Amino acid sequence: MVDLTLYVLMRIMHLMTAGVWAGWTVFMAVLILPAARNGRLGSDALIWLTGRFSLFSKVAPVVMFLTGMYMVGQSYPTDALLGSSRGYLVLSMIGLWLALSALTNVSSRRLVGSVESTDIERAAENASGLFTVAGLVALALLLVGGWL
Repeated sequence: MVDLTLYVLMRIMHLMTAGVWAGWTVFMAVLILPAARNGRLGSDALIWLTGRFSLFSKVAPVVMFLTGMYMVGQSYPTDALLGSSRGYLVLSMIGLWLALSALTNVSSRRLVGSVESTDIERAAENASGLFTVAGLVALALLLVGGWL
């Protein structure tokens, strides 16, 4: 039988949440918004998808914070976190995590607000810049996480 410790369970939850959140962010930037810009996606579908994404983008940072802080507490004494290359990677991930959280929530809110006040193509065009930046931050987060 497999012996799963609390640390392993936290790590699994952390990595699964990070992968889904980053993947969904890139999915929104690369597939959903271009489809909406080209008129291939209706406003109801875009609002629904963005609403689900927005909800997950509110839950994911909480899960990431709780699991990440548990792992940091178990793996890094304060001096190792502030004085080692692995510690700097962890601190970089925290900064990218905060940026991704802000970008995904702001971009989702703006997109839904724009769809309700303008046409869907213009709303998607206006939101695509923020979603692109969020996608790049998500990819950077995965890259830095891979170095750990």
